[in-house]
Amino acid sequence: MSEKQALNATFFAFKKREKSGVLLTTTIAYVLISLLSFGLFAVLNMAALGDYFSWYVGVIQSSAGGAVDQSMMTPPASVMALGPMMFLFQVFYYILLAAYEAACLRWLIKGEQKGFFGFSFGADTWRVYLTYWIWFFLAVACGILFLVVFGGMFGALFAVGAAGGDTSSIGGMALALPFVFLLVLVVMTYVGVRLAPAAATSIARNRFAFFDAWKVTSGRFWGLLGAFVLLWIMYFVATTILYGAGGAAFAVGLMSNAEQLSGDPSPEQVFAAFSQPAVLVPLVLICAVGVVASFVWIIALFGINARAAALALEEGKITAEA
Repeated sequence: MSEKQALNATFFAFKKREKSGVLLTTTIAYVLISLLSFGLFAVLNMAALGDYFSWYVGVIQSSAGGAVDQSMMTPPASVMALGPMMFLFQVFYYILLAAYEAACLRWLIKGEQKGFFGFSFGADTWRVYLTYWIWFFLAVACGILFLVVFGGMFGALFAVGAAGGDTSSIGGMALALPFVFLLVLVVMTYVGVRLAPAAATSIARNRFAFFDAWKVTSGRFWGLLGAFVLLWIMYFVATTILYGAGGAAFAVGLMSNAEQLSGDPSPEQVFAAFSQPAVLVPLVLICAVGVVASFVWIIALFGINARAAALALEEGKITAEA
C-alpha cells in the first residue's frame, strides 16, 4: 500500500458510494439502541444509582474538608449489588458493538446491508464478538510479557547492585531499560498493525479468520501505520480545539455559579448549579461534539481495516467462502 493508498484508506469509509447515508443511519440506530439500553438500565437500578450519586458527592465533600471519613470510602450495599447487573449489561453492550462493527464492515467491504438498519445478530456479529475476545487475551498476554521482561530486568538490576555493593555498577543496565522498552513497544506496534484488520478479514472471508489478517497486511505495514497515525493526529487536533473552546465556555459558566458551589454544597445545590443554561449548554455541546468526533474516528478506523481486507480479496491473498 503506497502513501497515496494509505491516504485513501484513511478516508475510505467516507468516499461516495452508490447508496448514501448507510453508515449514518446505522450509527444513529446504534446510538438510539445504546441510549435505550442505558435508559432501561437506569430505570431498573434507579435507587442504586441515586445512592451512588449521594455517596460520591459525600466522598468529595469529605475529601474537600481535609478529614476523610473512612466509613464513607466503601460504597453502599445497593451500589455493590449492581455488580452482576453491570456485568450482564457489559456483555450485552459488547455484543451490540460487535453488531454495529459488523454492519459497518459488511457495507464497506461487500456493499451489503442486512437486518434493522444494517443490524443483524447473525454469524458476522459473533465473528466480530469473538475477535474482541481474542484481542482481550492478546492484551493480557502482552501485559504479562511486559511484566516478565521489565520485572526480570529490575530484579537483575537489584541483584547486580547487591552483589557488587556499589550502585554505580548497575548504571549500564539501567541505561538499557529505555531501549528494551522501545523494542517491546515496536514489537507490539508491529503485531498490532499486522492484526488490525482481523474483524474485517472475518467479514470478508465469511468465516472467523482472525489470524488471516497477517496475510491481509503482508507488504502493507507502513501504509496501514501511516493511515492509523494520520487518523490519530487528525482526531487529536480536532478534539483539542473543540474541547478547548467548549471547556473554556463551561469554565466561564461554572465561575458564574461559584458562590452557589462554595463552602459545603449539598447534592441539590450541585444539581441546581449544573442545571443553569450557562453551565448546562456548554456541557451538552462538549458531550455532543465528543460523541460525533468519536464516531467519525471509529468509522474511519473501520474504513482503514475494510480497505485492507477488500484489497486482499481483490489480490487473491484471501478468498471469501460461500
